[in-house]
Amino acid sequence: MFSVVANCTREKLNAAAPARQLYRGPSVQRIVKVVDEVRAAGAPVALYIISAKYGLVHEDQVLEPYDETLSGKPPHEIKMWARQTGVVEAMERLAQVSTVVLVVSKPYYTAVEDVVCAYDPYVLSPYKACGRWIKTGNFDKHLALKKLLFELWK
Repeated sequence: MFSVVANCTREKLNAAAPARQLYRGPSVQRIVKVVDEVRAAGAPVALYIISAKYGLVHEDQVLEPYDETLSGKPPHEIKMWARQTGVVEAMERLAQVSTVVLVVSKPYYTAVEDVVCAYDPYVLSPYKACGRWIKTGNFDKHLALKKLLFELWK
């Protein structure tokens, strides 16, 4: 089982919807498309999103729109938020039962950095990270994700 973890985006629908539909930012939409393509080929892939309001959510969890972000917060506040909302604990459970691939921006990586350093998941990012780091640009993470998932699955 593979678990892809992305982060929420500022662009959202104006009504409650499953997380995979609520977040309208291009990064999440590209990741959703890749996950769907890999699933269509038969790979067992789950999608989770780190939400600045709701914590770690499954793609099918229905969420109300909101206006919160981790961007711009200092690292110690982000790490405290991640512990208080249960994101750290949820990521630990996920890392224990699946191969995790993180495709998140720096603030959301900071939220789960301790788990990443302990469990060694894949991290697709333009910044240096713990785990099995695969350097990508900001706009081609989804291409690296697709390639990685197919390589791991075969």
